[in-house]
Amino acid sequence: MPNALFVFAVIAVTSGVLSTAQAQISRSTERPPVGTYLWFPNAAGPKSENECRDLVERVKPSRKRVEQWLWGRMPNSDPGTDDFYLVLTETRMDPTFSAEGDYDAGEVALGPTMNGETPFTLVPDDHPDTTIEGTIVANPKSQIVAVTLRGIPLDDGRTDRTVYYCRFDEPMTET
Repeated sequence: MPNALFVFAVIAVTSGVLSTAQAQISRSTERPPVGTYLWFPNAAGPKSENECRDLVERVKPSRKRVEQWLWGRMPNSDPGTDDFYLVLTETRMDPTFSAEGDYDAGEVALGPTMNGETPFTLVPDDHPDTTIEGTIVANPKSQIVAVTLRGIPLDDGRTDRTVYYCRFDEPMTET
């Protein structure tokens, strides 16, 4: 009988430790950055929150334009407004400016979000035998969203690419 009591005590202690660890993980994770974001046209990224706000004010992004892009129609916007988007769901990453054969559109698996950073793996639609790892940095208090793809095959090697986006307020653009 002492062995059964010992086993019960070990299970109780272990369960308590696991419950505490699981509770800490649950508290430390944030909501994943699923939603729709406006592409920032400078590869170096915005220098400030105001650069994103200014871009959003100039472009006037909308869910309607995003849907036009996703349906294969170029939205009726002013030329030169850089009206491109990233649509991120729990299972898909779809930039509206992807070229055929690119590595940034496809099935995505988001990891836990901690401190505004979300790791992910992406299986590009045009390269189903390739898995790309990356991160999304989207601090909830920031207008700026950065998506980094790591190890993209390029000319006998691999490269990393970071693309910047800006948040914009419109119903149904972030969930």
